[in-house]
Amino acid sequence: MTSENWPQIALTVLALSAVAAGIASVGGPNAARLEKRDNQRLSELRSLVWHTQCLARENGNTLPDMLTVTDTCPDKLTEDSLLSTEGYRYLKVDETSFKICADFEDIGALKKRRPAEAIDETGCRAASL
Repeated sequence: MTSENWPQIALTVLALSAVAAGIASVGGPNAARLEKRDNQRLSELRSLVWHTQCLARENGNTLPDMLTVTDTCPDKLTEDSLLSTEGYRYLKVDETSFKICADFEDIGALKKRRPAEAIDETGCRAASL
C-alpha cells in the first residue's frame, strides 16, 4: 500500500460504514416489510371499526354480537385485503362501546411511528357509537 492510496481507502471505509449505519438504523428490507404489514393491519382495524359502527346504526344503535356482512355494511376486508380476517377480534365492552383488536407483528414500533393512533399494548382499538 502506498501513501497515495490511503485517502481512497479511508473514503471507501467511511462510505461502507455510512451504508451499514443506515441499514442498522432503518432495519433493512425485512423491517420495511414488517412495517408495511402492520400499517395494513392498522388500516384494516380502522375499517373494522367503521364496519362495526355501520352495523350498529343499521341495528338501531345496538352493537352486534358478532360482525357480519350486510348489503348496507359490506365487508371490504374479504374483497381487497392483503391479509386475511384471521387475527382480528371484536370485543363488545358494553352496550355502546367495543374494541377491535389485531395481531400486530411489532406493536411497540407501530406505537412509536403512529403515536396519535389509539392502539393499546395488546393491539386493540377502543371505539364507541
